[in-house]
Amino acid sequence: MPASAMQCKDCESELVRGYFGITKAKVVECTNCQKTICQKCAGEQVLIPFKNIEEPLPLKKSSINPIASNASNKCQSLTIEPSTASTVAPNTSTITLIWAHGGGSSRAMFRPHASALAQKGYRSLLIDLPGHGTLVDTTTLTLDACVKNVEQILDQECSDHKPSRVIYVGGSLGAYTGFHVLGQLKHRFGGAIMLDCGQNVGPGCSLKARAGIWFLRKISGNMNNQAMTGALMGTVEKSKADYHLVECCFAAGMFFQQGSSQCDCLRAVAPSDIIPTLDIPILFFNGSEDHRDSEDKWLGLCKDGERSSLHVYEGGDQFFCRDSRFVNDMLGQICSGGW
Repeated sequence: MPASAMQCKDCESELVRGYFGITKAKVVECTNCQKTICQKCAGEQVLIPFKNIEEPLPLKKSSINPIASNASNKCQSLTIEPSTASTVAPNTSTITLIWAHGGGSSRAMFRPHASALAQKGYRSLLIDLPGHGTLVDTTTLTLDACVKNVEQILDQECSDHKPSRVIYVGGSLGAYTGFHVLGQLKHRFGGAIMLDCGQNVGPGCSLKARAGIWFLRKISGNMNNQAMTGALMGTVEKSKADYHLVECCFAAGMFFQQGSSQCDCLRAVAPSDIIPTLDIPILFFNGSEDHRDSEDKWLGLCKDGERSSLHVYEGGDQFFCRDSRFVNDMLGQICSGGW
Protein backbone atom coordinates (compact mmCIF):
# COMPACT_ATOMS: atom_id res chain seq x y z
CA MET A 1 0.00 0.00 0.00
CA PRO A 2 1.58 3.33 -1.01
CA ALA A 3 2.24 5.97 1.56
CA SER A 4 -0.50 8.52 2.14
CA ALA A 5 0.13 12.06 3.25
CA MET A 6 -1.19 14.24 6.00
CA GLN A 7 -0.70 17.96 6.19
CA CYS A 8 0.37 19.98 9.20
CA LYS A 9 -2.31 22.62 9.65
CA ASP A 10 0.27 25.16 10.81
CA CYS A 11 3.31 24.97 8.54
CA GLU A 12 1.38 23.12 5.79
CA SER A 13 4.19 20.60 5.33
CA GLU A 14 3.28 17.14 4.06
CA LEU A 15 3.59 14.38 6.66
CA VAL A 16 3.94 10.80 5.45
CA ARG A 17 1.39 8.56 7.14
CA GLY A 18 3.39 5.40 6.38
CA TYR A 19 3.28 2.10 4.50
CA PHE A 20 0.91 -0.77 5.28
CA GLY A 21 0.08 0.81 8.61
CA ILE A 22 3.54 -0.10 9.92
CA THR A 23 4.79 3.42 10.43
CA LYS A 24 2.91 6.50 11.50
CA ALA A 25 3.45 10.16 10.83
CA LYS A 26 4.77 12.10 13.80
CA VAL A 27 1.79 14.36 14.39
CA VAL A 28 0.06 15.89 17.40
CA GLU A 29 -3.55 16.97 17.80
CA CYS A 30 -4.50 20.22 19.48
CA THR A 31 -6.69 18.90 22.28
CA ASN A 32 -9.12 21.80 22.01
CA CYS A 33 -9.47 22.65 18.33
CA GLN A 34 -8.36 19.20 16.98
CA LYS A 35 -6.04 20.60 14.34
CA THR A 36 -3.35 18.14 13.25
CA ILE A 37 0.12 19.62 13.57
CA CYS A 38 3.64 18.28 13.24
CA GLN A 39 5.87 17.78 16.26
CA LYS A 40 8.04 20.78 15.41
CA CYS A 41 5.04 23.13 15.37
CA ALA A 42 3.67 21.48 18.52
CA GLY A 43 6.80 22.50 20.38
CA GLU A 44 6.35 26.13 19.38
CA GLN A 45 2.77 26.68 20.63
CA VAL A 46 1.98 25.42 24.13
CA LEU A 47 -0.12 26.24 27.17
CA ILE A 48 -1.20 24.70 30.44
CA PRO A 49 -5.02 24.73 30.55
CA PHE A 50 -6.44 26.90 33.30
CA LYS A 51 -9.33 25.67 35.41
CA ASN A 52 -11.42 27.65 37.88
CA ILE A 53 -9.91 25.41 40.52
CA GLU A 54 -6.24 25.50 39.64
CA GLU A 55 -4.09 22.41 39.29
CA PRO A 56 -2.27 21.43 42.50
CA LEU A 57 1.28 22.75 42.66
CA PRO A 58 3.92 21.86 41.66
CA LEU A 59 2.68 21.34 38.12
CA LYS A 60 3.77 18.33 36.11
CA LYS A 61 5.40 18.71 32.70
CA SER A 62 2.75 16.35 31.35
CA SER A 63 0.26 19.19 31.84
CA ILE A 64 1.89 21.17 28.99
CA ASN A 65 -0.47 20.95 26.01
CA PRO A 66 0.57 21.64 22.40
CA ILE A 67 -1.81 23.93 20.55
CA ALA A 68 -2.25 24.98 16.96
CA SER A 69 -1.00 28.34 15.77
CA ASN A 70 -3.65 31.08 15.57
CA ALA A 71 -5.79 29.01 17.94
CA SER A 72 -4.42 30.12 21.29
CA ASN A 73 -7.45 32.26 22.04
CA LYS A 74 -9.82 29.40 21.18
CA CYS A 75 -7.79 26.96 23.26
CA GLN A 76 -7.74 29.15 26.34
CA SER A 77 -10.39 28.66 28.96
CA LEU A 78 -9.82 32.25 30.04
CA THR A 79 -12.48 34.74 28.94
CA ILE A 80 -10.61 37.45 27.05
CA GLU A 81 -12.04 39.64 24.34
CA PRO A 82 -10.59 38.74 20.94
CA SER A 83 -9.15 42.21 20.33
CA THR A 84 -5.65 43.48 21.05
CA ALA A 85 -6.82 44.93 24.37
CA SER A 86 -9.10 43.18 26.84
CA THR A 87 -11.19 45.50 29.00
CA VAL A 88 -12.06 44.82 32.61
CA ALA A 89 -14.12 47.83 33.61
CA PRO A 90 -16.85 48.82 36.05
CA ASN A 91 -19.24 51.54 34.92
CA THR A 92 -18.03 53.89 37.66
CA SER A 93 -14.43 53.82 36.45
CA THR A 94 -12.47 57.08 36.53
CA ILE A 95 -8.92 55.84 36.01
CA THR A 96 -7.69 53.56 33.22
CA LEU A 97 -4.71 51.28 33.82
CA ILE A 98 -2.87 49.96 30.74
CA TRP A 99 -1.12 46.71 31.70
CA ALA A 100 1.89 45.38 29.74
CA HIS A 101 3.07 41.87 30.62
CA GLY A 102 6.50 40.27 30.96
CA GLY A 103 8.55 38.55 28.28
CA GLY A 104 7.18 35.31 26.84
CA SER A 105 3.79 35.86 28.44
CA SER A 106 0.57 37.54 27.27
CA ARG A 107 -2.18 39.93 28.39
CA ALA A 108 -3.58 37.21 30.67
CA MET A 109 -0.68 37.74 33.08
CA PHE A 110 -2.37 40.57 34.99
CA ARG A 111 -6.02 39.64 34.55
CA PRO A 112 -6.54 38.63 38.21
CA HIS A 113 -4.96 41.89 39.38
CA ALA A 114 -7.07 43.95 36.98
CA SER A 115 -10.22 42.12 38.08
CA ALA A 116 -9.44 42.88 41.73
CA LEU A 117 -8.90 46.57 40.95
CA ALA A 118 -12.08 46.72 38.87
CA GLN A 119 -13.98 46.16 42.09
CA LYS A 120 -12.38 49.37 43.39
CA GLY A 121 -13.43 51.42 40.37
CA TYR A 122 -10.42 51.04 38.10
CA ARG A 123 -10.75 50.38 34.38
CA SER A 124 -8.01 48.17 32.93
CA LEU A 125 -6.76 47.50 29.42
CA LEU A 126 -4.70 44.30 29.27
CA ILE A 127 -2.52 44.42 26.18
CA ASP A 128 -0.35 41.95 24.29
CA LEU A 129 3.17 43.09 23.55
CA PRO A 130 4.16 42.77 19.87
CA GLY A 131 4.99 39.17 19.00
CA HIS A 132 3.04 37.81 21.96
CA GLY A 133 -0.49 36.46 22.49
CA THR A 134 -2.90 37.62 19.82
CA LEU A 135 -0.05 39.46 18.07
CA VAL A 136 2.29 36.47 17.79
CA ASP A 137 1.78 36.04 14.03
CA THR A 138 1.35 39.66 13.02
CA THR A 139 4.12 41.71 14.63
CA THR A 140 7.73 41.47 15.76
CA LEU A 141 8.83 42.78 19.13
CA THR A 142 10.67 46.10 18.77
CA LEU A 143 10.58 49.27 20.85
CA ASP A 144 8.93 51.20 18.02
CA ALA A 145 6.31 48.45 17.64
CA CYS A 146 5.56 48.74 21.37
CA VAL A 147 4.99 52.48 21.01
CA LYS A 148 2.74 52.01 17.98
CA ASN A 149 0.75 49.29 19.75
CA VAL A 150 0.11 51.40 22.86
CA GLU A 151 -0.65 54.51 20.80
CA GLN A 152 -3.30 52.64 18.81
CA ILE A 153 -4.91 51.36 22.00
CA LEU A 154 -4.91 54.86 23.51
CA ASP A 155 -6.60 56.19 20.37
CA GLN A 156 -9.19 53.41 20.38
CA GLU A 157 -9.94 53.13 24.07
CA CYS A 158 -8.89 56.39 25.76
CA SER A 159 -9.59 59.14 23.24
CA ASP A 160 -12.15 60.72 25.58
CA HIS A 161 -10.00 60.32 28.72
CA LYS A 162 -7.84 63.03 30.20
CA PRO A 163 -4.18 61.93 30.11
CA SER A 164 -4.00 62.49 33.87
CA ARG A 165 -6.44 59.59 34.29
CA VAL A 166 -4.45 57.07 32.23
CA ILE A 167 -1.75 55.08 34.06
CA TYR A 168 0.82 52.77 32.48
CA VAL A 169 1.55 49.50 34.32
CA GLY A 170 4.45 47.34 33.15
CA GLY A 171 5.84 44.08 34.50
CA SER A 172 9.46 43.08 33.78
CA LEU A 173 9.79 43.35 29.96
CA GLY A 174 6.59 45.42 29.91
CA ALA A 175 8.25 47.83 32.34
CA TYR A 176 11.52 48.16 30.43
CA THR A 177 9.76 48.71 27.10
CA GLY A 178 7.39 50.94 29.04
CA PHE A 179 10.16 53.43 29.77
CA HIS A 180 10.56 53.87 26.02
CA VAL A 181 6.79 54.08 25.49
CA LEU A 182 6.47 56.74 28.18
CA GLY A 183 9.36 58.69 26.71
CA GLN A 184 7.65 58.77 23.32
CA LEU A 185 4.08 59.27 24.57
CA LYS A 186 4.77 61.22 27.77
CA HIS A 187 1.86 63.62 27.30
CA ARG A 188 -0.69 60.79 27.19
CA PHE A 189 -0.12 59.39 30.69
CA GLY A 190 -0.68 60.69 34.17
CA GLY A 191 1.51 58.18 35.96
CA ALA A 192 3.34 54.87 35.76
CA ILE A 193 3.68 51.71 37.83
CA MET A 194 6.83 49.68 37.13
CA LEU A 195 7.03 46.13 38.46
CA ASP A 196 10.04 43.85 38.61
CA CYS A 197 12.54 46.17 36.92
CA GLY A 198 15.18 47.13 39.48
CA GLN A 199 18.22 46.20 37.40
CA ASN A 200 19.75 48.24 34.63
CA VAL A 201 20.15 45.94 31.62
CA GLY A 202 20.60 48.68 29.04
CA PRO A 203 23.50 51.01 28.15
CA GLY A 204 26.12 51.11 30.88
CA CYS A 205 24.83 48.00 32.63
CA SER A 206 27.02 45.74 34.75
CA LEU A 207 28.95 42.72 33.51
CA LYS A 208 26.51 40.53 35.46
CA ALA A 209 23.54 42.06 33.64
CA ARG A 210 25.22 41.65 30.24
CA ALA A 211 25.94 38.01 31.04
CA GLY A 212 22.28 37.50 31.96
CA ILE A 213 21.12 38.98 28.66
CA TRP A 214 23.62 36.83 26.75
CA PHE A 215 22.34 33.71 28.50
CA LEU A 216 18.70 34.63 27.79
CA ARG A 217 19.50 35.13 24.10
CA LYS A 218 21.37 31.83 23.99
CA ILE A 219 18.68 29.64 25.54
CA SER A 220 15.78 31.30 23.71
CA GLY A 221 17.55 30.62 20.42
CA ASN A 222 18.13 26.96 21.19
CA MET A 223 14.97 25.85 23.00
CA ASN A 224 11.40 25.75 21.74
CA ASN A 225 8.42 26.98 23.73
CA GLN A 226 7.65 23.55 25.13
CA ALA A 227 11.17 23.19 26.55
CA MET A 228 11.21 26.79 27.82
CA THR A 229 7.86 26.30 29.53
CA GLY A 230 9.21 23.21 31.26
CA ALA A 231 12.24 25.19 32.42
CA LEU A 232 9.98 28.00 33.68
CA MET A 233 7.96 25.46 35.65
CA GLY A 234 11.15 24.40 37.40
CA THR A 235 11.90 28.02 38.33
CA VAL A 236 8.37 28.62 39.56
CA GLU A 237 8.58 25.55 41.80
CA LYS A 238 11.40 27.21 43.72
CA SER A 239 9.31 30.35 44.25
CA LYS A 240 6.66 31.01 46.88
CA ALA A 241 4.39 32.51 44.23
CA ASP A 242 0.84 31.22 44.64
CA TYR A 243 -1.54 33.97 43.43
CA HIS A 244 -3.54 32.65 40.44
CA LEU A 245 -0.28 31.10 39.35
CA VAL A 246 -1.50 28.90 36.50
CA GLU A 247 -3.78 31.62 35.15
CA CYS A 248 -1.07 34.29 35.30
CA CYS A 249 1.96 32.31 34.15
CA PHE A 250 0.92 29.50 31.84
CA ALA A 251 -2.71 29.46 30.72
CA ALA A 252 -2.43 31.97 27.88
CA GLY A 253 0.45 30.25 26.14
CA MET A 254 4.17 30.93 26.06
CA PHE A 255 5.86 33.07 23.41
CA PHE A 256 9.59 32.70 23.99
CA GLN A 257 10.30 32.82 20.25
CA GLN A 258 10.63 36.57 20.80
CA GLY A 259 13.63 35.97 23.09
CA SER A 260 16.26 37.47 20.80
CA SER A 261 14.09 40.54 20.10
CA GLN A 262 13.43 40.85 23.83
CA CYS A 263 17.18 41.01 24.46
CA ASP A 264 17.55 43.72 21.80
CA CYS A 265 14.85 45.81 23.49
CA LEU A 266 16.29 45.37 26.97
CA ARG A 267 19.80 46.34 25.86
CA ALA A 268 18.54 49.47 24.07
CA VAL A 269 16.46 51.06 26.84
CA ALA A 270 18.17 53.65 29.04
CA PRO A 271 15.82 54.42 31.97
CA SER A 272 18.29 56.93 33.46
CA ASP A 273 17.94 59.09 30.34
CA ILE A 274 14.15 58.78 30.11
CA ILE A 275 12.95 59.12 33.71
CA PRO A 276 14.11 62.75 34.20
CA THR A 277 11.98 63.78 31.19
CA LEU A 278 8.74 62.39 32.68
CA ASP A 279 6.73 64.86 34.69
CA ILE A 280 4.55 62.16 36.27
CA PRO A 281 4.63 60.09 39.46
CA ILE A 282 6.23 56.64 39.10
CA LEU A 283 5.69 53.80 41.55
CA PHE A 284 8.41 51.12 41.54
CA PHE A 285 7.77 47.63 42.97
CA ASN A 286 10.45 44.94 43.31
CA GLY A 287 11.17 41.76 45.23
CA SER A 288 14.18 41.81 47.55
CA GLU A 289 15.56 38.56 46.12
CA ASP A 290 15.44 39.72 42.49
CA HIS A 291 18.28 41.48 40.68
CA ARG A 292 18.33 45.14 41.78
CA ASP A 293 21.13 47.60 41.20
CA SER A 294 19.44 50.79 39.97
CA GLU A 295 16.08 51.17 41.74
CA ASP A 296 17.26 53.87 44.16
CA LYS A 297 18.94 55.82 41.37
CA TRP A 298 15.83 55.68 39.20
CA LEU A 299 13.59 56.81 42.06
CA GLY A 300 15.94 59.73 42.68
CA LEU A 301 15.65 60.79 39.02
CA CYS A 302 11.85 61.14 39.14
CA LYS A 303 10.74 64.74 38.54
CA ASP A 304 7.61 64.22 40.61
CA GLY A 305 9.57 63.00 43.61
CA GLU A 306 6.82 63.83 46.08
CA ARG A 307 4.38 61.32 44.60
CA SER A 308 6.89 58.76 43.30
CA SER A 309 7.90 55.85 45.53
CA LEU A 310 9.79 52.56 45.75
CA HIS A 311 8.38 49.44 47.40
CA VAL A 312 10.66 46.43 47.95
CA TYR A 313 9.00 43.28 49.30
CA GLU A 314 11.26 41.34 51.63
CA GLY A 315 11.53 37.72 50.53
CA GLY A 316 9.94 38.39 47.15
CA ASP A 317 11.56 37.12 43.96
CA GLN A 318 10.89 37.81 40.28
CA PHE A 319 7.39 36.38 40.76
CA PHE A 320 6.50 38.66 43.69
CA CYS A 321 3.43 40.08 41.95
CA ARG A 322 2.03 36.56 41.89
CA ASP A 323 2.78 36.00 45.59
CA SER A 324 -0.25 36.34 47.88
CA ARG A 325 1.99 37.69 50.65
CA PHE A 326 2.46 40.90 48.68
CA VAL A 327 -0.39 41.24 46.17
CA ASN A 328 -2.92 42.91 48.45
CA ASP A 329 -0.39 45.49 49.62
CA MET A 330 0.74 46.16 46.06
CA LEU A 331 -2.83 46.71 44.87
CA GLY A 332 -3.48 48.91 47.88
CA GLN A 333 -0.42 51.03 47.09
CA ILE A 334 -1.68 51.41 43.53
CA CYS A 335 -5.05 52.62 44.81
CA SER A 336 -3.41 55.16 47.09
CA GLY A 337 -1.02 56.40 44.43
CA GLY A 338 -2.51 59.88 44.36
CA TRP A 339 -3.47 59.74 40.70
